[in-house]
Amino acid sequence: MVPPRRFLFVTIACLVVYGFAEGQIISESDTARLKKKILVPIVVYTPETQLGIGGLGVLLSHPERSKNDFTRTSNAELALLYTTKNQIIFLPKYTIFTKREKYYFEGLGELLLNFPEYYYGIGNRTPFKNQEQVAYQLVGWEGKWLRKVFANEKIFFGIETRYFKRYDVKIKPGGLLDSSKPVGYNGSTSVGIGPALTWDERDNVINPSKGFFIDVRNTYQGKFLGGTVSYTRFLIDTRKYFNVVPAHRQILALQFFGHFVQGEVPWKELPELGGPRIMRGYFRGRYRDKHLVSFQAEYRVPIYKWFGMVAFVGMGQVTDTNDYDWAHLKTCYGTGIRVMINKKENLNLRLDYGRGDRNKNGFFYFGFSESF
Repeated sequence: MVPPRRFLFVTIACLVVYGFAEGQIISESDTARLKKKILVPIVVYTPETQLGIGGLGVLLSHPERSKNDFTRTSNAELALLYTTKNQIIFLPKYTIFTKREKYYFEGLGELLLNFPEYYYGIGNRTPFKNQEQVAYQLVGWEGKWLRKVFANEKIFFGIETRYFKRYDVKIKPGGLLDSSKPVGYNGSTSVGIGPALTWDERDNVINPSKGFFIDVRNTYQGKFLGGTVSYTRFLIDTRKYFNVVPAHRQILALQFFGHFVQGEVPWKELPELGGPRIMRGYFRGRYRDKHLVSFQAEYRVPIYKWFGMVAFVGMGQVTDTNDYDWAHLKTCYGTGIRVMINKKENLNLRLDYGRGDRNKNGFFYFGFSESF
């Protein structure tokens, strides 16, 4: 059973934040660019952080559009949170299109202080009873710098750069991490660079209603770049959106996600199953290994004015080779509500409830924008 008080609390928090957001949207315009600023206090809940309180700033921007020049909206976010686990979380994120989408920049940063999480081991069959809490500090960044390849196609090619430093790691003496000593058990620094290709035909990068998205990256993390480990990373993210009922904007969203690493890979940088983006219903990192594949589907339906609902399912697994164990395929399902805070750009607050792990009754996820 879902704890009713927790559900009620998070639902009320969602509506309270929406009320703040409605009063804090600031619009600006000039002859060159149209801008919107959204400044809101936020209440966030995920199983990894539990309750978090802080603030979020969102900047939406695009050039004045004409019939011959449609440039999609750029967005930048900055979130600062303090959680009930005494974590401090600082998350900058951006997606930027220049005029006529000649250049496309995308990046995500992380600053995590006093960040505790659970470690279950490595593999697709790790027992739940082996969970162990580990705490660390993290400074991380990954960004894509892309240029349009063809004038009339939204295909972009360039490079991805990555930097992740995990330090001041606190583990249990004689515990799972201490006894197995995987790569990076006491900290690591990864510095990487490699080619990236993105084909992005979505009509809106925040909340698409049609089109598709293909993102392929192949980076090499090397000691000669300044890191402490050497490994290769290949990632593919494909998404397709169908406007099933255009008059009411009922959207079917599909995603295939693959993440593969090889070499001297720190345990925390192994592909992870679970969390608010990949396989909701599992604790982030509940299963981790060198290969991850997952498939997700979500149906999004408006209910009344600024209020909507979604239903989703997913399946996936991790492995250390290409020999997948389909008998132990992980599945998840769930539902959620949406509260629109910017109708023109279809920017939503989201509250999802997902079930997957048989050892748990399910998890809530509360945040901004869609999971994919």
